[in-house]
Amino acid sequence: MQLHDVFVQYGYDGATLNHLSAASGLSKASLYHHFPGGKPEMAASLIRQAIAELHRHAFSQLQSQHAPGDRLHRFLDGFSKYCKSGKRNCLLAVINLHDDATGHTGKMQADIAAQFADWHILLAENLKQMGFKPKRARRSAQQIVANLYGGLVLARLNNEPGVFVDMVKLIKKNHPPSHARQN
Repeated sequence: MQLHDVFVQYGYDGATLNHLSAASGLSKASLYHHFPGGKPEMAASLIRQAIAELHRHAFSQLQSQHAPGDRLHRFLDGFSKYCKSGKRNCLLAVINLHDDATGHTGKMQADIAAQFADWHILLAENLKQMGFKPKRARRSAQQIVANLYGGLVLARLNNEPGVFVDMVKLIKKNHPPSHARQN
């Protein structure tokens, strides 16, 4: 188990140095050597990595040279890859949903929210290029992200990744790649 998995499993508050040490195979002193800022620095580093990974797998697909509908499907496939088809929680969502007693997550949550705002713009722009009017594109972008994360939560709650896979299929069905939609 890696540091990322500890934060995903236990949240920020529940990820103790004992858990982190055991997962990394490093002593607490070694963890502090690598992360002098302690747990907040570890979490911030993992968040940067998660943002980069999610962007690489999913959101960068919205900027490719493919047709807009194909870009959306590539984005959905990338998001599925990032969360292992509903078998892995999203660290960004876990950190963003839980306030910690020390107040360290506030800055992290603001960074995550800012990144999602940028990604929302990318997704809405892609939907506009698919033929959606601007207001509908913004609403649909929010709905797609809500469906993805809702499907992920349900899959994890029920220990049934197929719920997430079915949600991705439904989004794809409602947003076919072969032609632009006129709304």
